[in-house]
Amino acid sequence: MTVAAPPRPLRDPLGDRVDEQIALQAVLEAQSALGLLRRQPPSLPLASVRSEPPPKVVLAFGLGADSSAILARYLTEPEVRDFELHELAVITGMTGQEWPETRRLVEKHLLPRMAAAKVRYIQVARRGPSEADGIDILSDTRSPDRLHLVGAWTLANEMFDGGTLPQTTGDRLCSQHFKAWVLDTVIAELTQGQPYRHIMGYELNERGRAERDAKYNTATRTGEYPLRTWKWDRARALACLEELFHMKWIKSACTYCPFALANKAGRVETVARFIAEPEAGVLALVMEFVATALNATQGLIKGERLLTLLRNSPGTAEVLAAFERLVAALPWAVYDVRRTLSPRTDGKVNHARSVRILDIGDPAAMRARLDQRAHVAGVPLTVGDVRFPDDTHPRAWLRHREPLLLADGKTTAEQFLTIAPATAINKTGPAFPNAWAAAAQFHMF
Repeated sequence: MTVAAPPRPLRDPLGDRVDEQIALQAVLEAQSALGLLRRQPPSLPLASVRSEPPPKVVLAFGLGADSSAILARYLTEPEVRDFELHELAVITGMTGQEWPETRRLVEKHLLPRMAAAKVRYIQVARRGPSEADGIDILSDTRSPDRLHLVGAWTLANEMFDGGTLPQTTGDRLCSQHFKAWVLDTVIAELTQGQPYRHIMGYELNERGRAERDAKYNTATRTGEYPLRTWKWDRARALACLEELFHMKWIKSACTYCPFALANKAGRVETVARFIAEPEAGVLALVMEFVATALNATQGLIKGERLLTLLRNSPGTAEVLAAFERLVAALPWAVYDVRRTLSPRTDGKVNHARSVRILDIGDPAAMRARLDQRAHVAGVPLTVGDVRFPDDTHPRAWLRHREPLLLADGKTTAEQFLTIAPATAINKTGPAFPNAWAAAAQFHMF
């Protein structure tokens, strides 16, 4: 670990900061150790998908059981489709961190059949955090032989940069950012304004999703839902795949997907996956560890940490040991975390946050530096958050939110210092400066 020692002497708990470039270099080093920064093979420009006539049918292939069952039937049962396979384009929007078993299943059982039938398969991904960064065409071929799961910008890149986690509440931004927008952009280029049928893998029990999707139909786009037409639920789709390939298909998900941990059955399955593929689980644990340091209310499991679940589950020693080794080897940082809460007219609350790196070093040095900063600020250093029994992060609170202000229709704010692996960049939300200034009118630090 080649990071600079924290500057000394310390005169101010917030004013003495490591140079921005040193902080950024530490973040890049940490993210590289996590496999988030890798040399990318050459990709094709978006316009390259116009190399063939527009397809009449487009299948959104999410790699999971539902869309895999549709694709498998199209490949093996010609009577279930009313189009020729050369008129079909299959497209996958890559989020970046699928389970290795998903790769093995698709590459072994579906890609060879697609190649034999010369089905066009297009794999795409985001090129960067902004839509202006564009899209990479990772592969566009009628002879697919491998999945290109990791593009230049993955969901994990977005999560680690922001020091946050995917959420199960509200809009599924992970799907919107890395699948919906990417696929819509590529399909628009691919179909060139010609009519097409958009095959979606909504199963029998997903009536609501199908009805919402149908609202996006246009004069050129017609959504179709074969599983619902066949009256197939998820169990029937899984049974179809098992009958064809003589093995169980797994649910497609990122290794850190909170939806996979939302119920007991999902947690049991995810723990089993971590045991079978320990290295795949480490990224999820580090992501959660940093996010909960910066915000105790986060966690991949509602009201609980994934880390706690694994520590309380038998057979997880290997993945936990790998996590501990990696966390100890990463550069760490002292973070200054500020958050504002602003009331809205609809009764909800707008949150905004600023995260700044103050120091860079090894874990022990950063804990000592946090002690120093707390002492200079004249505040106690606390460990954990009483609202979350499994939270063990140290924090020096400089300001606590004031619920009465919020209840009175005024903005309130909080601020603390903490330590964590240096994987989150300096980042200030666009709404934060004005919200912080509004909060400062009522409580000055």
